[in-house]
Amino acid sequence: MNFDIHVMIDTIWIVFKAVPRTFLLAAVILILGIILGAVLAQVKLRRIPIISTLVNIFVSYARGVPLIVHIYVMMNLLPDLGVSLLSVFGVTMKPHEFPSIIIVIVTYALLEAAVESENIRGAFQSIDPHQIEAGKSIGMTNRQNMIRIIIPQALSVAIPLFLNAFLKNIKGLSLAFTVGVIDILAQARFAAALSYRYLESYIAAALVYWLICGVLQTIFNRVEDKLKFGAVR
Repeated sequence: MNFDIHVMIDTIWIVFKAVPRTFLLAAVILILGIILGAVLAQVKLRRIPIISTLVNIFVSYARGVPLIVHIYVMMNLLPDLGVSLLSVFGVTMKPHEFPSIIIVIVTYALLEAAVESENIRGAFQSIDPHQIEAGKSIGMTNRQNMIRIIIPQALSVAIPLFLNAFLKNIKGLSLAFTVGVIDILAQARFAAALSYRYLESYIAAALVYWLICGVLQTIFNRVEDKLKFGAVR
């Protein structure tokens, strides 16, 4: 086997060009997932009839089906659905012209919402009810209880989960190339197609993922330690 380390190093620099795009995409997906997940979590916590059941079915489906299957389903569903919706507003577009980036964002954000709904629900349920009762006993309103007691403690539990979700999204976006979105792995595949050095290109992508996840995990661990210290204090 003729392994060319120079090709691998050159490919690493090429792959790094896709890192900012991947970071931005992962962040957008996480933010949308948290927002929608918070809504789903509230529905489940309040046990709203019928809607709560539908949410449970959605979460079960989203967490039980492989990501690649979700992508293929949405890749065939969203273009036609999006074109039909746009036509209502007088915008004409053909299904093959529908932006691939929208397919990726919607698909991943829906899956992220299912996961984050459970994380957020668990964060709220981790709060000691006696603390809420203590707040009410000193005259706090429900809003004050939420702002001063519930949300700060829920965030201390949820933020580490959100940070780990960001890492998961970065790695999970490696499947986004199936709909034509360029991420770290897709950039490596393009480099391999040009040089015909597939092993070097894939190892370069692996090293970039390893470096990014290692650095981010170190930062996130420090953030988590500070949150634990603040909670104990």
